[in-house]
Amino acid sequence: MNRKPSRRALQGGQTNKQRLLEKYRQHLQFAEYKLSAGDRVGAENDLQHAEHFLRSAAEQKEAD
Repeated sequence: MNRKPSRRALQGGQTNKQRLLEKYRQHLQFAEYKLSAGDRVGAENDLQHAEHFLRSAAEQKEAD
């Protein structure tokens, strides 16, 4: 019987809240990069995405 590894196993055991916070940090880095390149519109887009992931992480229960 071939069983596929669970999604959690593939993601290194991270909780949903941890994944959301990682996405938050990624989008902050993207925004910083775009600002340094002079792309204010792209940076604003990434800042909005970062805010979304931060709010979503705050809504997650501690026991994921």
